[in-house]
Parts: sequence; C-alpha cells; structure tokens
Amino acid sequence: MMVRNYKKRDVSGSLTDRERDILLKVAELYIETGEPVGSRTVKKTYKMEISSATIRNVMADLEDKGYLFQPHTSAGRVPTDDGLKVYINHLFLALGEEDSSLLNRLLDYVRSSGVCEIEDILSTVLDFLQNSTGYLGFGISLVENLTVSSITLVKVAYGKVLIVINFSPDYIIHRVIDVEISDFELPKLSRELSKRFRGKTLSEIKRELVEEIDTVRKEFADLSFKVNSQILSTLNGVNQLKLQGTSNIVNILANDIERLKEILRILEEKNLLLEIFSKFIEENKRVDVILGSETEVEPFEPFCFVLGKFQIGYRNSGVVGIIGPKRMDYSQVIPIVENVAKALSFLLNEEDI
Repeated sequence: MMVRNYKKRDVSGSLTDRERDILLKVAELYIETGEPVGSRTVKKTYKMEISSATIRNVMADLEDKGYLFQPHTSAGRVPTDDGLKVYINHLFLALGEEDSSLLNRLLDYVRSSGVCEIEDILSTVLDFLQNSTGYLGFGISLVENLTVSSITLVKVAYGKVLIVINFSPDYIIHRVIDVEISDFELPKLSRELSKRFRGKTLSEIKRELVEEIDTVRKEFADLSFKVNSQILSTLNGVNQLKLQGTSNIVNILANDIERLKEILRILEEKNLLLEIFSKFIEENKRVDVILGSETEVEPFEPFCFVLGKFQIGYRNSGVVGIIGPKRMDYSQVIPIVENVAKALSFLLNEEDI
C-alpha cells in the first residue's frame, strides 16, 4: 500500500456568505453532538433571524455542492469532508497566539522529568500531548534538513568501527558498523568524509553518498562498497517515529475489528506515516489538519491528523501531533498541537534544559 501525495482540498470561493455561515454552524453542532443537524436546531441554537425554511433551503444547496449530506431521508444533515475542511480552515484564522499557560505547563512537565536527549524530550512531550487530548500522539525528528559539521570514524574492535556524525545544531548520530579499516586509513577517511559532506544536509548526503565515496582516494577503493552500504544503513535508520497512546485508537475502533487490525499494522510498519509527515514538513504551513480521506489510505478514512512542525536552529526538523477521529473538537486540539510544537522548538534549542 502506497501513500500518494495527499490531496489538499480546494474549498475556497464556492460559497456565499450565508452558505458559509450556515455550514460553519452545522459543522460546529455536529462536532458537539455527533448527530445530524436540522434547520430548526440551527435557528434555535444560534437565534438566527431568517426562517427555518430559508435555512433548510440553504442546507439543501450545500448538499448539492458537496459540503453536507443527509444520512437518512428524514434526518438532518452532517458535514462531508469538504464541509469539515471549510470549518477547519475557518478555525485557523483564530490561531497564532501562544498559550502561555500551556507552554509553561509543558516546559515544567519536561524539566521535571530530568530528560535532556532529543529522543527523550520528544517522548515526554508526546506523553503530555496524548494525555491532554486523549488521542494517539506522534512525533518524529526529521533530521534530513540539519547540516553536517563533521564525520568521525573510530575503531572499537577488529572489524568494528564507530561512526559519529555531528550535525549543526547539536545533533549526533552514532553507530557501530561492520567494516575492517586499518588504523592508518581511519583518520584519512574521516577527514575526507568530513571535508566532502560538511555543510550538507543528511538528505543531500544520501543522494550523493555513492558518488562521493567512490571518488575518495584510490587506496580506499576496496572499502567503498562496504563503507557506503554501512553509512547508508546508518543514515536510513535516523528518522525514528515515536507513537504514544496507541490504546486510544483501539478504543475508537472497538466495534470495527478489521479496520483496527489494518490501522495497527500501518502503525507498526510506520512507512506510510513517514510519507505523510515528510510531505507536510516541505509545506509552508506551521500547523495543519489532514483528513484521512486526503491520504487516500482507506483505513484512515474515519480519522484525521493534526500536525505541527518544530525547529532545531532555523530549520524545520520534525513533526508532532495527534491522530484522532474526524469528529473532534478542533477548536481545542489545533491550539494544543500548535503550542506543543512551539514549546518543543523552544526546548530543543535551549542550551541548558
């Protein structure tokens, strides 16, 4: 199963002011109650001056345009995914202000845990996030965009070499690789690799590694294949996706065992999620909501992703967020994810946590 570039819906410009107003009200009521919404309910709840018949006609027009649908002939209407996107985009207009109380609570929560490594900070933040929302929290440090400052090879045993890749700012990858390199060759190879890759991003190194290693001095030619494959293996294992609160997904899908099995398989394999998050990191938005239908992965159809970017230095370096049902209180969840992402950026750029 492959994830195509998820389809972002263009839901702007096709609604009158009255249609937009009523659509937002229907979406808000549906999210609050989980029940189809009728014209009388809209009029009574919002004390609208127009008649129920007028509201009903507008709702029929919205259904014709694909923003609402009627689950039963005698029932009210519920928003389609296009309708939800209009509502969600409307909520984004209210974002942008930091919630200082949330930021301070999260900072205190992380500092009290005593963690200082990036992976441990991320895990602690995810614990806070899933406890705050009741949904599955996820996070990934996508260090593809960090720049390399040095690469060092250190012999630790016969046939075992420790590779240490230092990124700027303050991120280190290290792994013991299986390759035999003489004590004489090690420092030369370290200097050559550092010289060639310094200032380049991890993604650039991945693309160039085969070519660059093969152009290293002739005396290292016999090592090219082994060193190349081992370093590539190290770099490809960098982006580790963390999930917190999988039991929340189990609770949501308690009555749909087949879908639950498929979702758990996807969460275990993680590749599909990595594709979604890597695509988001390339976009301009700091926070976004991706409906399950936009991923074109059928098991995600009842779900949505609320995502925020965090930074290390001046680069977008990771994604944090939640996976929950499409019918969620977006007005609460979006600001939580946005401010958690901001707090995480702050924490990861502190010199002394």
